Amino acid sequence: MIRTAQAMGLLTVAVDANENAPGLAVADFGEAIDYSNIDAVLSYCEALIAKGVPLAGVSTMGSDIPHLLAIVCDHFKWPGPSLETGKWASHKYEMKRRLSTKGIPVPRYALVDDAGQILELWRKWQVEKVIIKPTDRAGSRGVRIIETAEEAKSAFEYAISYSHNGEILLEEFIDGLQISTESIILGEEAVTPGFADRVYDSMDCYWPNIMENGGWLPSSVDHEVREKISRLVENAARALGVNNGVAKGDVVICPRRGPMIIEMAARLSGGDFSESLVPLSCGINYVRTVIELSIGGKPDLEQLIPVHNKAVANRYFFPPQGVLEEIRGLAEIEKIPELHKLDIYVSAGDLLPEIDSHARRAGVFVVVGNNRQVVQEIVDDIYRTVEFKIGGKWHDASPCAGIE
Repeated sequence: MIRTAQAMGLLTVAVDANENAPGLAVADFGEAIDYSNIDAVLSYCEALIAKGVPLAGVSTMGSDIPHLLAIVCDHFKWPGPSLETGKWASHKYEMKRRLSTKGIPVPRYALVDDAGQILELWRKWQVEKVIIKPTDRAGSRGVRIIETAEEAKSAFEYAISYSHNGEILLEEFIDGLQISTESIILGEEAVTPGFADRVYDSMDCYWPNIMENGGWLPSSVDHEVREKISRLVENAARALGVNNGVAKGDVVICPRRGPMIIEMAARLSGGDFSESLVPLSCGINYVRTVIELSIGGKPDLEQLIPVHNKAVANRYFFPPQGVLEEIRGLAEIEKIPELHKLDIYVSAGDLLPEIDSHARRAGVFVVVGNNRQVVQEIVDDIYRTVEFKIGGKWHDASPCAGIE
């Protein structure tokens, strides 16, 4: 996002609590400020404006902070999410309530205070499984699926241990293909250039935790289903007050009721989706579009028509728990021409935790090719080649590899 803005001829300002965050070094102006300290962020911006830096807008990629962006936009009267949108998009219960009020299909949901309420709602809904999550966390933190009554108490305690506000949401769990989307809303116009199948084929290994392993572009759904999902997420975005901006949707296709909204974020995605997966697959860059919207521009949505259609996959590394001694195989896979990206988040000497949320994964890679079969073969080869030495033993880091 920073580099795209600079390529557009814009000055960039970045804040991050981590003084070593790469964006602070890349941006024209950068300061190690925790963005949750909104007063400090506003003071920094005001100081730059006083020095003649012509600030004109704000945006984010990956950070689930629409409520903070809304405060900045409201303070400076910049384009962006309203305070109401910020509230709806950062609180999972308020989001579900707003969507259902506006007629947007969502799984059944309710706030719960204890295991007794979980069991009561479960019986009332008459569904096979339910899922529990904190209302104010992201990245699958504190999320668990509940299959038996005996699991209700421990699942509630697990969720509450991750919660900041003490509010816990229960939903019916819907088995079905999940889709990630990203929509640009421009008044009455809308387009959904981001559209990918989410990969959960190894979820049983981490049960009852939810563990996604990247995604596939292009999606396997047909044109009719894609159009139906696109209309759904665009309507959901508007229901949350996103009338000129971006909205990221998580959708599940229920076998009986059709596509339903799991969650929606009023921001650009992280996880490489908008930054590389869609550009590699479709040849378009809607990060630029979002930047234009954030400074009051009126982008041409015709620029978001795909120019090609390549198979792209992002996948993650899942090493077992323990002290990391060494990694091997990285030099070999870096020679693969179809490998677009390789990031390892850990290094020798690190204590690797149990992988119980998306935040615990040890690295990511992105592969692009002419079709899914070719890309899948390369993905499999990478998982066979890269190994992590832990406790004196070598392990591959494919999903389930470190699960006893």
